[in-house]
Amino acid sequence: MPLRNLMVVPPGGWILPQALPDGSTKKFSSMGLIWELAEQIADFRKGNGLPRATAKEAVHDIEEATCARLHQDPAHCVDPAKKKLVPASRESKSRAGRVADGARVLIEWLGDGAVPVNIALAQARANVCLGCPENKEGSRWLRLTADAVRAIAEQMQAKDAMKLRLIDEDRLHACAICACPLPLKCHVPLINILTHTDNETLRAFPQHCWIPMERQNL
Repeated sequence: MPLRNLMVVPPGGWILPQALPDGSTKKFSSMGLIWELAEQIADFRKGNGLPRATAKEAVHDIEEATCARLHQDPAHCVDPAKKKLVPASRESKSRAGRVADGARVLIEWLGDGAVPVNIALAQARANVCLGCPENKEGSRWLRLTADAVRAIAEQMQAKDAMKLRLIDEDRLHACAICACPLPLKCHVPLINILTHTDNETLRAFPQHCWIPMERQNL
């Protein structure tokens, strides 16, 4: 069963027992963001030739294990039969069918072309965010749906696979203004950011933010 909110750490935290080929079990646990644990599990599975080695699949498995551990408590878990399903549009089905899952993730994250900005620019952006008071630690700054959390899990795994690692990245959290995960956003082309950011949010960024500064130079 899916969880009601993937941004709220459940009682006891995120826990997933991973069965190993030799019959033993490795226990993964965390009190942090679910996609961070999902990345860790996915990397372990991939490195050991185990199935379901994507972060999105790991998020799903963490959900299932959590609801089983909580005995499907309706305060935390949702019966899928009672969820309203919204069919995908013909356009979205067509586009998704034209690209592999990995490419689709990067298109959603980086925009058409799936090309990040150069690492020097990404680091310069990160340096601004590292000194910004709007760089907030904690999930309460992220207003995300369950689908968005699963997508971010995939995107973070894709970022790591591309070796897009920034100095002091572990101190990059979420922007309190736009509610974006900064370890991802620093790599996104500006045009894609502007396309997906409303005018009210753009006006709310402080003048020292790299977004309005880069926007002035367009």
